[in-house]
Amino acid sequence: MVESCPSDKCKVQNVCSEIHKLGYGDDPAWLAIILIVRNLLAKFSCFSESQKSMLKSYVFSELKKKDASPEHLDEVIQRLEHFFEDNKKCKDLKTQFARQNEMLGGMTGEIDGFLKQLFFSESSRSDLVTKYGNESLEVLNKHVEPAEIVNKMKVMVTEMLTAYRQEAEEWQQKAKSLEQMVNVDSLLSPLHNRGALEKYLRNEIANSSATGSELTVLMMDIDNFKEINDEFGHHIGDDVLRALAKIVHSHAAMYKWYAARYGGDELVVVCKSSAEEVMLHADAIKIAAQNYDFYTRKDEKVQKPSVKFTISIGIGEYVRGMTSDDLVDVADKAMYKVKMAGKNDVAVFEQNKEIS
Repeated sequence: MVESCPSDKCKVQNVCSEIHKLGYGDDPAWLAIILIVRNLLAKFSCFSESQKSMLKSYVFSELKKKDASPEHLDEVIQRLEHFFEDNKKCKDLKTQFARQNEMLGGMTGEIDGFLKQLFFSESSRSDLVTKYGNESLEVLNKHVEPAEIVNKMKVMVTEMLTAYRQEAEEWQQKAKSLEQMVNVDSLLSPLHNRGALEKYLRNEIANSSATGSELTVLMMDIDNFKEINDEFGHHIGDDVLRALAKIVHSHAAMYKWYAARYGGDELVVVCKSSAEEVMLHADAIKIAAQNYDFYTRKDEKVQKPSVKFTISIGIGEYVRGMTSDDLVDVADKAMYKVKMAGKNDVAVFEQNKEIS
């Protein structure tokens, strides 16, 4: 690359000049990195503005070091690669929509069966009332002793109430099943799905705004999850994700917190506590995941060694005036700070402090 480019031929003359001044002009890879981050990244719709800003801050902070060594270049490229791998939101949205459609299809069948059973139940109740009505008339027409009539009537009423009670319990169970289909994630049950999470979080923010109570969100995902999927297959990846969901659910249930799947391998826990207190619990979840041994199976036999995985966790604390999206966003920023710093850690979002 020459020291300067003819202005009538090169549309990236300013960028060329800048990287020459910083001492990176001899390697076109640095020019490619700058063009991606400075120009192309803004056109990607699958990244949030905070993620774009974070990546730009990282790259420009590395450029200021004026280190054009191959080792530094490899480090920056590796970080960029991890950033693009970890951000699976475009792919996850497609997966999420497919699963939502599958869930809606199943729900449609359940509701259809629910209505059919309801109509059948109405008919059964009518037949039941008619039956006991006829039996009551039959008893009265026999002109037996009044005491015997009362005893027979008691038996019939008890039988009818028992039948109603059993039916009521069955309907209660059906209602719970439908509620679970609406609110629980189909892959990571008993974690809630995103729709239920958003509704719950809006209500909790309204409550915190009115009462001043503490509210904190944990955002986490599995580090290098793509590598697990690539090496072992997506079915093993799903099983690893289920293992993390169990860890998160058991911890959240202990403290009556709200755990949900946000999308892909991203999980969220809503905690009615301060960020300082939640930090200790986040560390406990991180360590539990780090120490978990997940064993695959082949031909019903456990395969060794175990699949190890780690997680990155970001913490966002509610500040008056925040929306539910704002609260999740600050937790997401804190999580990506962990990703940029090397993963397998916990970070709290600090207000009025830029995340680099």
